[in-house]
Amino acid sequence: VAYDPAGLDRQELSRLAVRRSPIAHFNVSFLSSPDAFIIPITEPGEIRLPDGSQFRSATELRDTFHLSPLARADLFVPCGGRPAAIHKANVKQLFDDGVPRFKYIVEGANLFFTDDARAVMEAAGVHHIKDASANKGGVTSSSMEVFAALAMKPSDHERMMCVSEAGRAPKFYEDYVEEILATVRANAKDEFRAIWEYNKEFGTPKTQ
Repeated sequence: VAYDPAGLDRQELSRLAVRRSPIAHFNVSFLSSPDAFIIPITEPGEIRLPDGSQFRSATELRDTFHLSPLARADLFVPCGGRPAAIHKANVKQLFDDGVPRFKYIVEGANLFFTDDARAVMEAAGVHHIKDASANKGGVTSSSMEVFAALAMKPSDHERMMCVSEAGRAPKFYEDYVEEILATVRANAKDEFRAIWEYNKEFGTPKTQ
C-alpha cells in the first residue's frame, strides 16, 4: 500500500511503470511527510500506520485500505480486489459525516461494488461508472487481437503481428494497435454520452 497525503510523486510512479516494477520499489525519498508510507505486502507482523490505526497484517491493510479514512480523492479507480469488496453493510465507511470521500468512481475491477452499494454512492451525489461500462476497452482489444489471429494464416500472423527478435514491431501491427485504440476511444465516448444524457434527461442512474 502506498499513501501520501500530498499525492504520490508522479515522476517516480512513471519510473516504476516504465520499468514494470512493483510499488515496493518506490523511492521513499519522494514521500512528502512522515504521514506518508509505503508498506509492501511482504511486510511481516502487525502493521501500525502513522495515524495510529492497526492491521493484523500487510494483507489485511491491502484488502481494506479503501475503507480507511485516509483513502480519499476526487477520483477512485479500483482496479483489483475481491468481488463485493464494497457492499451495503460497509459502504458507509466511504463517508465522513455523511459526505462521500470520493467525487467520482470509475470501476476498473469487475464486481468490486455490489449494486446496492453503487446505489448508495450515486444517491449521495457521486458520479459512479460501473464495471460493465468502464472496462470494456480490454474486452474490445483482446477480441480484435483474437480476430486477427483467427483471420490470418500462421505465417502471415507471425510476419505481420509478431515482434522480431530485434524488438521491432511490424508496421501492420503498429497500425492495427492504433485502430484498436481508436475503436476503444470511440466506443467509450459513445457509451459515456449515452449514460450521461439518459441520466440528465430521464434521471436514470448511471450505474443501471
